[in-house]
Amino acid sequence: MAYTNERNAKGRLTWVYDSLDARDVIQEIVADCQKKVVARMTADNFDQKPRYKLVFIASMGENHSQMVRNASRCLWDPAEDGCASATWTNGRVYAVATCFALYYE
Repeated sequence: MAYTNERNAKGRLTWVYDSLDARDVIQEIVADCQKKVVARMTADNFDQKPRYKLVFIASMGENHSQMVRNASRCLWDPAEDGCASATWTNGRVYAVATCFALYYE
């Protein structure tokens, strides 16, 4: 991977956006999110696989002090289904990851 955990004098990550690496980084972020969500749901469900379909959406890009808005729509049961989203930025790069959990029988 081309990114590092190097930090500048203010303690911010110095990694910069590279469109050639973005796909690999996004795939790694989604894989990590999926592992953590499934592990947490399994632990909360007495070590049984969760009865949810998980849909992950992630994006990243260069941060030039612009506003980025992500939106999504879907039909679901608000009593059973849910979603979670996380964002990250270092002043040069932004990343957004969202997980939708849709209950199925």
